[in-house]
Amino acid sequence: MTRRRTEPETVVTPAPGAHHADLRVAPDLLQARFATGCATRLCAAACCRSGVWLDPRERDRVLAHARLVRRTMDPGQPRATRRWFSRREVADPDFPSGRAVHTRVWNGRCVFLNGAGRCVLQKAAQAAEGGLQLKPFFCTAFPVTIDHGVLTLDDAECRAGQPCCAPAAAGPLTVFEACAAELRHVLGAAGLKRLRRIAAHPAAGTPREPSVADVRSTGPRTRSARRGW
Repeated sequence: MTRRRTEPETVVTPAPGAHHADLRVAPDLLQARFATGCATRLCAAACCRSGVWLDPRERDRVLAHARLVRRTMDPGQPRATRRWFSRREVADPDFPSGRAVHTRVWNGRCVFLNGAGRCVLQKAAQAAEGGLQLKPFFCTAFPVTIDHGVLTLDDAECRAGQPCCAPAAAGPLTVFEACAAELRHVLGAAGLKRLRRIAAHPAAGTPREPSVADVRSTGPRTRSARRGW
């Protein structure tokens, strides 16, 4: 007979060959609630207004496809690549290279956000096909974020009133229902499965307040709008 495990599982094995790092899970992530109808596909681009932090390697990939990016921009969006990213790099262990740069803000919004509120990096990658990834990792992950090695949700104030990810204290949707695609993007399928088990079996003695647990990220990490510039 197989013995049923009762202790909380705390480690996630990433997919083979994936970028990964140990992450702790913020209890608030597992306790978060969202309103009925809340879905990240309803994004109104409010999180894009202040730009995003990304790894220099992601920046370099965008610059390598600058011609493709320009073709998807609105007339009037900055075409000069020197106007796309900050010159300053900062040290940050939440990124694969240990460094981070920021997209510039133009006319009150991320330089890559067009007039329709859509990301031209995403449009460029879709036009190229073949699995090209230009959109910064944590733009896709929002409202899930990594902050000082902790898997959590971005600031509630940033999400308030948004149809995609607004917090609702008594809402019926859990983070697994409202942000399943984003969690899978960060953790991979195996990591998301383990996170569900952690939520179902919180640390012994604290059923309503799970202890911080370890999981692994299977994607290149960037910081979300939490650190907008």
